[in-house]
Amino acid sequence: MEKLNSRSVLKVLEDKCQISSSDTLLVAVSGGADSMALLHLLHQNGFELAAAHCNFQLRGAESDADEQLVSDYCALNNIQLYQTSLDTTAFAQEQKISIEMAARELRYDWFQSLIDQYSFQAVVTGHHGNDSIETFFLNLVRGSGLRGLSGINFRFGNIVRPLLDYTRSEIEAYCDQHQINYCHDASNDDTKFIRNKIRHEIVPILESINPAFFETMQSNLAHLKDAELMLESEVERFVSTDVVDEDNKLIIPISKLENYPHFASLLFEVLRPYGFNPSVVREVISHLHGLSGKQFFSETHRLIKDRHNLLVLPVEEVGVQYFWIEEGENKSELAIDVRIYTKPNDFQFSRHSQLIHLDADMVDLPLLVRKWKTGDAFMPLGMKGFKKVSDFFIDEKYSLKDKEDAWLMVSGEAIVWVLNSRIDDRFKVTNRTKRILEIELK
Repeated sequence: MEKLNSRSVLKVLEDKCQISSSDTLLVAVSGGADSMALLHLLHQNGFELAAAHCNFQLRGAESDADEQLVSDYCALNNIQLYQTSLDTTAFAQEQKISIEMAARELRYDWFQSLIDQYSFQAVVTGHHGNDSIETFFLNLVRGSGLRGLSGINFRFGNIVRPLLDYTRSEIEAYCDQHQINYCHDASNDDTKFIRNKIRHEIVPILESINPAFFETMQSNLAHLKDAELMLESEVERFVSTDVVDEDNKLIIPISKLENYPHFASLLFEVLRPYGFNPSVVREVISHLHGLSGKQFFSETHRLIKDRHNLLVLPVEEVGVQYFWIEEGENKSELAIDVRIYTKPNDFQFSRHSQLIHLDADMVDLPLLVRKWKTGDAFMPLGMKGFKKVSDFFIDEKYSLKDKEDAWLMVSGEAIVWVLNSRIDDRFKVTNRTKRILEIELK
């Protein structure tokens, strides 16, 4: 690899980060060696740029010293600087997340607001090769799957990282050579943080075993990235041909999934964007041929093992459980039109599941529309005896999700209609019917 200099970084920006010399860049500058070197390199290359510095208010006077160093450097070199102070601790407590995660969310949200306001083409960060190796080990112990083992990407969306081919020591040497002042964050030495433990305890042991450890790991990460891209291609093919995504619901056919020789890895990649971790996915796989109705949860979604499919749905709060409808147009949880008219001589029954006709004189308005509950029973059209609604759902092969979404229309204590399905035989239109109650579910 070519020595770290403005020419080599420009090549990385063009070849690996898809950045052109005409792009306007926002440089994330913490005050550490990596970001100060990055700012110097980009400025040397003549990019139109601005710097962005976040004071996370975590290290008292040290944080203020970082901010002052960045401010002085930008003023001396006539570089536009955007600054913000963030109450990271309060945000972490409010969101119930770690300080590290809170700082990440806050800074990238702020970077995005600057991009939106000033039309920068990309945010450039000073992540380097050692960061990528540490991320590999961090994800290895967390069990993040193949995607987490390929290190940090040179470009992800509008975030670019042109220093990933270089070591921390090379970057510090560059700063010394060009007399660039930088700050040392003492919190990076505290091994109570997992990343620091990897950096200061684990990596040095591996470097003592293999003096070319950095180069070896760079090669390993490149191979893993190739494997990740191949898996990504397989996932895209499966999702595009076999998975159905409709009405905020993902339907994964179990039989199609099992046609793939390594379907466990495939399923993990399909479910990963919905927050399911490897241990939950292993549980799902162990129940592929179990009883229907088994549920699995991530923080944002749930997965239901149905008869032939895996259903992935958002975790939702319980919504409206009942409402009343009158004659006319009813705008509520469901859009329903109710109309009463004299039965014509040429009356034709509706054969559409969302449009029904009832004997108006057998029904008392207003009608109650509610969720079904255990013990509900009705007389399905064509039958002369009662059937539990739960048994009707089984006969009609309702999935667990279908059951949860089912609504009943009720007159007094009697069920008139299982919406989208069957009316009650007692309320049907007969030769004696004089007035028609027409109900349309829109």
